[in-house]
Amino acid sequence: MIIKIKQADPTQLLAAERATMVCSRLQGRLVLGEATCTALDAIANDDLTPWAMRQTINNAIEWRRTSQAMTELGYLLGYTDAQMDDLFRLAMTVDV
Repeated sequence: MIIKIKQADPTQLLAAERATMVCSRLQGRLVLGEATCTALDAIANDDLTPWAMRQTINNAIEWRRTSQAMTELGYLLGYTDAQMDDLFRLAMTVDV
């Protein structure tokens, strides 16, 4: 009898991991660092930035990797999806 073991689909594994990626705004900002937070704050202070995005940057209590706002902010800040994943992984380890 031959037993075939189905390997997990890497895309599904990554999607499942991303669903668990949640950090506080402070954890995220500490990992991003001063220079990136300065750029993030500039986006939040720009009147051309949509109101909902400005509110998200300034007032979100937690950041979720699966949030469309996080995807957009990552793009605006020049991060790839893989870099965003790594930032979330690191942020979730910050003890504050």
